[in-house]
Amino acid sequence: MIAATMLLPSGIVAQNTQRGIVEAVIGSDLNSVLPDDVVYMYPEFQKGTILFSDRSTSEGTVNIYLIGSNVHFITPGGDTLMMKDQDKARLLSIGKDTYIRHDRSWVRIISVKGSLAMGIRSSVNIEQAQKIGAYGMADATSSISNVGRISDIQNQSTATDAYGNAYGSSSSVYLKTLRNVPYSVTHDVLLYDGDKLYMPTKRNFRKFFPDKKDLVNQFIKDNKLDLNEAQDALQLFNFLSL
Repeated sequence: MIAATMLLPSGIVAQNTQRGIVEAVIGSDLNSVLPDDVVYMYPEFQKGTILFSDRSTSEGTVNIYLIGSNVHFITPGGDTLMMKDQDKARLLSIGKDTYIRHDRSWVRIISVKGSLAMGIRSSVNIEQAQKIGAYGMADATSSISNVGRISDIQNQSTATDAYGNAYGSSSSVYLKTLRNVPYSVTHDVLLYDGDKLYMPTKRNFRKFFPDKKDLVNQFIKDNKLDLNEAQDALQLFNFLSL
């Protein structure tokens, strides 16, 4: 059973994108070049439990790998591996946080009302790689072909660790030339009806709470809410959930 209500740090918007650029030297592993909070959701791996669609569970020391939104876990031998068959999962619990699996992404639940919920989907995109041209300017026309994927998961082979978790082997992708590597981290605040995800617009709130359509308009007006702000969208959701 999902049950969670939390406040968000001020300044987070319903669709917040943070951008950055890292410089990678020849032969560097992009996983080691990107900031830690871009690679993983949590600073440290912690105990977690996954509930699958067949109601089986899997436990281990886990973290969410943001580049691809997959669960990684640490084996008893200290290796870091990606858990397989994640799209067959329903729920993930890490510490006090609960996630649902939807459209190949993990969405953190921040508030629940019956079968309705509000959540945050965080994703990382490695953008067009750039060579450094004349006068230190970036050459935006350079190819990204030698950057490609950061981690190449070989799903053809399957193994099982001491926890009983299935996993695929992972091999790092290394840069072949000196590059500036732009990346972006996006946090989408979304409404969830148990089946689909929706942007937190006035129209969708009225769809979620059809018997409170007038209250949606009035509450937004009285409290001067901007539904592009996650805190305001959460405030409206919690009010309508009473």
